[in-house]
Amino acid sequence: MSSDAGSATPAAPPPAAGAPRPVVRRRGGRAGLYTIVGVIALVAILVGAGWATGWYGLVSSSSTPSTTLEGYGASFLNPLLSQWEVDYASSSSNRVNYVSETAVAGIEALASGTADFAATDEPVTPSELSTMPGPILTLPVTGGALAIVYNIPSLSGTLNLTGVDLADIYLGTITNWDDSGLAANTSGLPDHQILPVVRSGSAGTNFVLTNFLSDDSSAWASGPGTTVDPTWPTVSGETGESSNSALAKYVAETPYTIGYVDLADAESNHLPTAGVLDPHRPVWQFVQPTVADTQAAVNYFANDSFPLPSGNWSGVSWVNANASGDYPLAIVCYFLVFENAALGYSPSPARAQALVQWLDWVVVSGPSTSASLDYINPPATLLAADALAVAGITYNGAQIP
Repeated sequence: MSSDAGSATPAAPPPAAGAPRPVVRRRGGRAGLYTIVGVIALVAILVGAGWATGWYGLVSSSSTPSTTLEGYGASFLNPLLSQWEVDYASSSSNRVNYVSETAVAGIEALASGTADFAATDEPVTPSELSTMPGPILTLPVTGGALAIVYNIPSLSGTLNLTGVDLADIYLGTITNWDDSGLAANTSGLPDHQILPVVRSGSAGTNFVLTNFLSDDSSAWASGPGTTVDPTWPTVSGETGESSNSALAKYVAETPYTIGYVDLADAESNHLPTAGVLDPHRPVWQFVQPTVADTQAAVNYFANDSFPLPSGNWSGVSWVNANASGDYPLAIVCYFLVFENAALGYSPSPARAQALVQWLDWVVVSGPSTSASLDYINPPATLLAADALAVAGITYNGAQIP
């Protein structure tokens, strides 16, 4: 991956932010966050006690019955979860089977009792919460960059885009690659029609992209707005793909396209990534979706006030961190599970124990894998809050174990 692209200073000043977006960040005090030192100390005690009593079960044994947990949800997490499945299986008698589709499909699977956990790249909404048979926990477990990918055969340099540029492409206001607005920040663009590519149906990456576009473009905010399933304006050549990997593959095979995927899929398909304008620098500079700059963007929010895992996360946003050099299209991904494991898939005390063991492994051991696969980690305070919430999961009111 490349570092930040070189700066360019066009004649026009940076675009003004659009109308207030419907998704707002929680700022201010630390209500809802645990004190960092105390939480980490308590988590260490809990983890130590788990090892001492042997209930984690993280040593394979032929005498230990194996449970296969069922996960369902966003394709954004699939490259990382595929590796987590392998790593977890090497240290546990249990297994995890993750079905990669969409965040909304994962939420629906959890609500219908056909999944032990859901994985999403968007916060669950109050209406989605209302479909659940009982209270759930929202656990931030990983994250990454939403990379803007493209296929422009004749372009030798890097494509640089502002949020307004990107909104205008998907609004159909900018239709040609040599548009004067695009050419102001990228030289050598060809005289050819732009072919935008989108995720079909409801997808967490749609939510993150439209959240970012609403934040930067008043035209987008007052039009499609922030949503998992946008009503895309009629744009000639626009096509919908069912997953991140399918979208990346289509862009890689189709000249003059532009789309948006996780960084792992961008790299595995050898796709160039656009530099996105960081509006908080004194001069216009375009930031590449590196792991370091995306991690910095998420860490910017570390001292914000977040909901508890049992709370409502629908108003939390991670785009456009207000610090120089942060990648503007950052994503944090969540696991969703029931507070009462007896409400989940094929419930039993043994399955509930396996679920808690898996979730604890994800929070404690999972972060060490993230950066090597182009993912980032939530702030440490949120991972610590996750661990406490996982330790509090019950089975019909009984502690596990």
